[in-house]
Order: sequence, then C-alpha cells, then structure tokens
Amino acid sequence: MSAPPSPAARSTTSDQNHPSTPEKPRLTEQEKKNNHIASEQKRRAAIREGFDRLTELVPGLEGQGRSESVVLKKSVDYMREMLQERRELIREVEARGGVVEHGLKR
Repeated sequence: MSAPPSPAARSTTSDQNHPSTPEKPRLTEQEKKNNHIASEQKRRAAIREGFDRLTELVPGLEGQGRSESVVLKKSVDYMREMLQERRELIREVEARGGVVEHGLKR
C-alpha cells in the first residue's frame, strides 16, 4: 500500500500543470475563521448602512429607533405612494394634451 503524495510532491505536480503560477500557501483554520468573521462584519455593516440610508430617505422614519421590519414596511408603503402619485401625474399630463413617452410610463 503506497502513501499519498507528500505536499512537496503535490506542489511539483501542480507546478507542472501551471508553471507560471506559484502555489499560494494555504490558510490556517484560524485565518479562515478570521476572514469569515471579517466578511460577515462587512456584510452586516453594508446592511446597516442601507437601513440607515432608508431612514434618511423615507418620510416618517427619521429619528425613530431602527426596527428593520418597520423600516422595510414603511419603505414599501412610501414607494407605493410615489408610484401612485407618478401614475396620477402622467394621467394629468395626458389629460392636458401632453405626451409622455411610453418608456416613461412604466
């Protein structure tokens, strides 16, 4: 029964397949864990910033505590109101004889 190739033998094999790219050292388990934690913190910060931005843009959210479900619900409600107002404005423009390009009616 033969032993699996040593790491040195494996790197030689991979070097033969890709001679121009040296093999990178593998990350330790701790480095992998730290990278994962950093990635997760970055993702959460991006989500937090998005919610903060929504509270600045959507009327009625400024100065309130930040419940994500409340922010999302009020954001959707506000978007629906804005879409309805837009449809009404398009109807008004057309009722007064104006022309609204088809691409702008969406």
